Amino acid sequence: MKDRIQRWLSYLWEIQIDYRHSDINDDLIVLLSQGRYQLCSANAIYSYEDKYANFSNIFRDHLNFDTWKGQDILLLGLGLGSIPITLDQIESKRWSFVAVEIDPAVCELAALYGYPKIQSPIQTVIGDAVSFVSGHDDKYDMICIDLFIDDVMPSTSKSEQFLSDIKELLEEDGIVIANTLAFTEEHKKQSRTFFEDVFKQVFPKGQIIETHVNYMLINDPRYFSIHP
Repeated sequence: MKDRIQRWLSYLWEIQIDYRHSDINDDLIVLLSQGRYQLCSANAIYSYEDKYANFSNIFRDHLNFDTWKGQDILLLGLGLGSIPITLDQIESKRWSFVAVEIDPAVCELAALYGYPKIQSPIQTVIGDAVSFVSGHDDKYDMICIDLFIDDVMPSTSKSEQFLSDIKELLEEDGIVIANTLAFTEEHKKQSRTFFEDVFKQVFPKGQIIETHVNYMLINDPRYFSIHP
Protein backbone atom coordinates (compact mmCIF):
# COMPACT_ATOMS: atom_id res chain seq x y z
CA MET A 1 0.00 0.00 0.00
CA LYS A 2 2.84 2.41 0.91
CA ASP A 3 4.53 1.84 -2.45
CA ARG A 4 1.27 2.47 -4.29
CA ILE A 5 0.67 5.73 -2.40
CA GLN A 6 4.24 6.90 -3.05
CA ARG A 7 3.90 6.15 -6.74
CA TRP A 8 0.65 8.12 -6.92
CA LEU A 9 2.14 11.06 -5.00
CA SER A 10 5.15 11.10 -7.33
CA TYR A 11 2.91 12.50 -10.06
CA LEU A 12 2.45 15.56 -7.84
CA TRP A 13 6.03 16.00 -6.63
CA GLU A 14 9.33 14.16 -6.60
CA ILE A 15 10.02 11.84 -3.67
CA GLN A 16 13.54 10.95 -2.58
CA ILE A 17 13.84 7.17 -2.27
CA ASP A 18 17.56 6.53 -1.77
CA TYR A 19 20.92 8.28 -1.45
CA ARG A 20 24.48 7.06 -1.82
CA HIS A 21 27.81 8.82 -1.53
CA SER A 22 30.11 7.61 -4.28
CA ASP A 23 33.87 8.03 -4.59
CA ILE A 24 33.36 8.44 -8.33
CA ASN A 25 30.14 10.44 -8.64
CA ASP A 26 30.01 12.08 -5.20
CA ASP A 27 26.27 12.31 -4.46
CA LEU A 28 23.82 9.89 -6.07
CA ILE A 29 20.11 10.42 -5.43
CA VAL A 30 17.23 8.15 -6.43
CA LEU A 31 13.94 9.98 -6.85
CA LEU A 32 10.47 8.69 -7.62
CA SER A 33 9.06 11.02 -10.26
CA GLN A 34 6.03 10.49 -12.50
CA GLY A 35 5.84 6.92 -11.26
CA ARG A 36 9.41 6.16 -12.38
CA TYR A 37 12.75 5.91 -10.65
CA GLN A 38 15.20 8.63 -11.56
CA LEU A 39 18.93 8.59 -10.78
CA CYS A 40 20.55 11.99 -10.39
CA SER A 41 23.98 13.39 -9.65
CA ALA A 42 24.53 17.00 -8.59
CA ASN A 43 24.08 18.39 -12.10
CA ALA A 44 22.75 15.59 -14.29
CA ILE A 45 20.04 12.99 -14.70
CA TYR A 46 21.69 9.61 -15.29
CA SER A 47 18.57 7.53 -15.70
CA TYR A 48 14.76 7.89 -15.79
CA GLU A 49 13.34 4.58 -16.99
CA ASP A 50 11.44 5.03 -20.30
CA LYS A 51 11.42 8.80 -19.82
CA TYR A 52 15.20 9.01 -20.30
CA ALA A 53 14.44 10.98 -23.42
CA ASN A 54 17.84 11.02 -25.11
CA PHE A 55 17.72 7.29 -25.78
CA SER A 56 13.98 6.64 -25.57
CA ASN A 57 13.32 9.21 -28.33
CA ILE A 58 15.98 7.58 -30.52
CA PHE A 59 14.41 4.16 -30.07
CA ARG A 60 10.78 5.20 -30.42
CA ASP A 61 11.04 7.93 -33.07
CA HIS A 62 14.07 7.09 -35.19
CA LEU A 63 15.25 3.46 -35.09
CA ASN A 64 13.48 1.05 -37.45
CA PHE A 65 13.21 -2.23 -35.56
CA ASP A 66 11.51 -3.91 -38.53
CA THR A 67 14.65 -3.67 -40.66
CA TRP A 68 17.29 -3.85 -37.92
CA LYS A 69 17.25 -7.32 -36.37
CA GLY A 70 19.90 -7.00 -33.66
CA GLN A 71 19.71 -8.66 -30.24
CA ASP A 72 23.03 -8.42 -28.40
CA ILE A 73 23.58 -5.00 -26.84
CA LEU A 74 26.57 -3.52 -25.02
CA LEU A 75 25.83 -0.66 -22.63
CA LEU A 76 28.76 1.57 -21.72
CA GLY A 77 27.34 3.42 -18.73
CA LEU A 78 24.39 1.94 -16.87
CA GLY A 79 22.39 4.36 -14.74
CA LEU A 80 19.41 2.45 -13.40
CA GLY A 81 18.97 0.61 -16.68
CA SER A 82 16.85 3.04 -18.70
CA ILE A 83 18.03 1.64 -22.03
CA PRO A 84 17.09 -2.01 -21.37
CA ILE A 85 13.85 -0.95 -19.65
CA THR A 86 12.83 1.03 -22.74
CA LEU A 87 13.88 -1.63 -25.24
CA ASP A 88 11.96 -4.29 -23.29
CA GLN A 89 8.87 -2.11 -23.57
CA ILE A 90 9.32 -1.93 -27.34
CA GLU A 91 9.88 -5.67 -27.78
CA SER A 92 9.88 -7.84 -24.68
CA LYS A 93 12.61 -10.45 -24.15
CA ARG A 94 14.24 -9.97 -27.55
CA TRP A 95 17.47 -8.66 -26.08
CA SER A 96 20.63 -9.77 -24.32
CA PHE A 97 22.51 -7.01 -22.48
CA VAL A 98 26.03 -6.55 -21.15
CA ALA A 99 26.36 -3.39 -19.04
CA VAL A 100 29.74 -1.88 -18.14
CA GLU A 101 29.67 0.60 -15.25
CA ILE A 102 32.67 1.98 -13.37
CA ASP A 103 30.81 2.99 -10.20
CA PRO A 104 29.82 0.14 -7.83
CA ALA A 105 27.28 2.42 -6.15
CA VAL A 106 25.45 2.88 -9.45
CA CYS A 107 25.42 -0.90 -9.95
CA GLU A 108 23.94 -1.42 -6.48
CA LEU A 109 21.18 1.10 -7.13
CA ALA A 110 20.45 -0.40 -10.55
CA ALA A 111 20.05 -3.83 -8.98
CA LEU A 112 17.52 -2.42 -6.51
CA TYR A 113 15.48 -0.07 -8.70
CA GLY A 114 16.13 -0.87 -12.34
CA TYR A 115 16.79 -4.55 -12.83
CA PRO A 116 13.43 -5.73 -11.42
CA LYS A 117 11.82 -3.96 -14.41
CA ILE A 118 14.09 -5.59 -17.02
CA GLN A 119 12.80 -8.81 -18.54
CA SER A 120 15.73 -9.61 -20.85
CA PRO A 121 18.95 -11.13 -19.46
CA ILE A 122 21.54 -8.58 -18.37
CA GLN A 123 25.13 -9.10 -17.25
CA THR A 124 26.85 -6.38 -15.21
CA VAL A 125 30.57 -5.68 -15.45
CA ILE A 126 31.99 -3.27 -12.86
CA GLY A 127 34.90 -1.56 -14.55
CA ASP A 128 36.15 1.13 -16.90
CA ALA A 129 34.48 1.15 -20.31
CA VAL A 130 37.66 2.18 -22.14
CA SER A 131 39.62 -0.73 -20.68
CA PHE A 132 36.72 -3.12 -21.32
CA VAL A 133 36.44 -2.43 -25.05
CA SER A 134 40.21 -2.48 -25.59
CA GLY A 135 40.55 -5.96 -24.10
CA HIS A 136 37.34 -7.57 -25.31
CA ASP A 137 36.51 -9.52 -28.45
CA ASP A 138 32.81 -10.46 -28.28
CA LYS A 139 30.65 -8.92 -31.00
CA TYR A 140 27.52 -6.83 -30.45
CA ASP A 141 24.61 -5.67 -32.59
CA MET A 142 24.30 -2.37 -30.74
CA ILE A 143 26.69 -0.40 -28.55
CA CYS A 144 25.26 2.47 -26.52
CA ILE A 145 27.75 5.01 -25.16
CA ASP A 146 26.38 6.96 -22.20
CA LEU A 147 29.49 7.90 -20.24
CA PHE A 148 29.37 10.85 -17.86
CA ILE A 149 30.78 11.83 -14.50
CA ASP A 150 28.14 14.29 -13.35
CA ASP A 151 27.70 16.49 -16.45
CA VAL A 152 31.17 15.88 -17.92
CA MET A 153 32.13 13.31 -20.55
CA PRO A 154 35.47 11.69 -19.60
CA SER A 155 38.19 12.65 -22.08
CA THR A 156 39.15 8.98 -22.53
CA SER A 157 35.69 8.29 -24.00
CA LYS A 158 36.24 10.92 -26.71
CA SER A 159 39.39 9.46 -28.24
CA GLU A 160 39.71 7.98 -31.71
CA GLN A 161 41.28 4.86 -30.20
CA PHE A 162 38.24 4.27 -27.97
CA LEU A 163 35.88 4.53 -30.94
CA SER A 164 38.13 2.29 -33.03
CA ASP A 165 38.00 -0.34 -30.30
CA ILE A 166 34.21 -0.06 -30.28
CA LYS A 167 34.11 -0.49 -34.06
CA GLU A 168 36.02 -3.75 -33.68
CA LEU A 169 33.27 -5.07 -31.39
CA LEU A 170 30.44 -4.33 -33.84
CA GLU A 171 28.70 -6.92 -35.94
CA GLU A 172 28.56 -6.17 -39.67
CA ASP A 173 25.18 -4.41 -39.38
CA GLY A 174 25.90 -3.09 -35.90
CA ILE A 175 24.71 0.23 -34.51
CA VAL A 176 26.57 2.71 -32.33
CA ILE A 177 24.60 5.37 -30.45
CA ALA A 178 26.62 7.89 -28.43
CA ASN A 179 25.06 10.42 -26.07
CA THR A 180 26.76 13.84 -26.09
CA LEU A 181 25.90 17.11 -24.39
CA ALA A 182 23.94 19.92 -26.04
CA PHE A 183 22.51 21.87 -23.07
CA THR A 184 24.34 25.09 -23.92
CA GLU A 185 25.90 26.66 -27.01
CA GLU A 186 29.32 25.69 -25.67
CA HIS A 187 28.19 22.08 -25.21
CA LYS A 188 26.85 22.04 -28.77
CA LYS A 189 30.11 23.41 -30.13
CA GLN A 190 32.15 20.81 -28.23
CA SER A 191 29.86 17.96 -29.34
CA ARG A 192 29.98 19.01 -32.99
CA THR A 193 33.77 19.31 -32.84
CA PHE A 194 33.99 15.81 -31.37
CA PHE A 195 31.63 14.54 -34.05
CA GLU A 196 33.54 16.08 -36.96
CA ASP A 197 37.11 15.62 -35.73
CA VAL A 198 36.88 12.23 -34.00
CA PHE A 199 33.62 10.33 -34.47
CA LYS A 200 33.49 10.69 -38.26
CA GLN A 201 37.12 9.64 -38.59
CA VAL A 202 36.07 6.22 -37.30
CA PHE A 203 32.51 6.20 -38.64
CA PRO A 204 32.56 8.22 -41.90
CA LYS A 205 28.80 7.75 -42.45
CA GLY A 206 28.01 9.04 -38.96
CA GLN A 207 25.25 11.55 -38.36
CA ILE A 208 23.86 13.64 -35.52
CA ILE A 209 20.28 13.29 -34.31
CA GLU A 210 19.08 16.12 -32.09
CA THR A 211 16.84 14.71 -29.38
CA HIS A 212 15.62 16.25 -26.14
CA VAL A 213 18.54 18.45 -25.00
CA ASN A 214 21.45 16.34 -26.26
CA TYR A 215 23.08 15.33 -29.53
CA MET A 216 22.96 11.61 -30.27
CA LEU A 217 25.69 10.43 -32.62
CA ILE A 218 25.01 7.38 -34.79
CA ASN A 219 27.50 5.44 -36.88
CA ASP A 220 25.28 4.66 -39.88
CA PRO A 221 21.88 6.17 -40.80
CA ARG A 222 20.51 3.22 -42.77
CA TYR A 223 18.32 1.94 -39.92
CA PHE A 224 17.25 5.37 -38.71
CA SER A 225 14.76 7.96 -39.84
CA ILE A 226 16.36 11.38 -39.36
CA HIS A 227 13.90 14.23 -39.21
CA PRO A 228 15.04 17.69 -40.29
